[in-house]
Amino acid sequence: MNTQKDTNIKLLKAHTDEINTCAFSSDLTLLLTGSDDSTICIWNSQTGLLIHTLERHQGPVRCCCFSLDDQYFATSSCDRTIIIWKSSNCQPIATLKGHHRSVEVCCFSPDSNMLCSGSWDNRAILWKISHKNCQLYTDLVGHTSCVQSCAFSPNGHHLATGSWDHTIRIWKLYGGIRCIKVLKGHSGNVHTVVYSSQNHLASGSWDKTVILWNVDNGCPLRVLSGHDGWIQVCAFSPDALLLASAADDESVRIWEVSTGKCTSVLQGHVDEVHACTFLPSGHIFTSGSVGIWFKRESGLLNLSTESLNTMEDDLSLQHAHENYVPNLDFS
Repeated sequence: MNTQKDTNIKLLKAHTDEINTCAFSSDLTLLLTGSDDSTICIWNSQTGLLIHTLERHQGPVRCCCFSLDDQYFATSSCDRTIIIWKSSNCQPIATLKGHHRSVEVCCFSPDSNMLCSGSWDNRAILWKISHKNCQLYTDLVGHTSCVQSCAFSPNGHHLATGSWDHTIRIWKLYGGIRCIKVLKGHSGNVHTVVYSSQNHLASGSWDKTVILWNVDNGCPLRVLSGHDGWIQVCAFSPDALLLASAADDESVRIWEVSTGKCTSVLQGHVDEVHACTFLPSGHIFTSGSVGIWFKRESGLLNLSTESLNTMEDDLSLQHAHENYVPNLDFS
């Protein structure tokens, strides 16, 4: 197992309060950041310049995401709403109201025609999304505590929702929407769920474990242990061969999906690790609180301030954040 450690990590600056979420567009030209200051900042990721500051929400922004075609982006908030924005002009096209408490998570379906949101009201809601009309499609009722994670399967036929009730529910979305499985195996809040391109499902929990699931029978394939803190987020590599997990033990672990073996541990954060993702190319891996790592085929490279300076023409995030980033994602 490869362990890398470096405390000389690039600090990024932005919002006036804690940053809760960020997301890149699929072409990597735009970066969204959402904060407890109730704003969303939109950055040109090539130049690092601020394009817009959006101030529509009336409470902390909890989640943001792009649709896979980059036509829209969505933001959710403690103000109990989700706002759908047009990416081309950063103008809102709809404010979705239906939740009774803070909306903790949102994600688009692969075809960008639906959005799922999860809330402290114990519900997930499916919304129909279009430029002319966005509306509530159906309530997904069954969880007994906060719904804090959700993910569509690659073909869009199923949806996974993770909850503070320690379970993951799998919902069939075609031929009659219904819950077809309740996955039980965690002993803590399920903070993240993610599908791979090969339809694998992984979940991360505050019980400090990651579970790889057999979705067909609802049983765990592997329980991945090693973190000393709550799991905040997981991400599959584009080829589905690797899984990354980030936790508040200030580390990111890289796992082989086929064996469950931990192949690398990235350490060096001065704060909790709240985000990880792979770029679509699979060649670059990032983790976010106050550090960034780049994954290459030859191994893992922890970028210090000096090495980041050589990459700023490509990423240009040097003017982005002043606090830790609890979430990071690429569409």
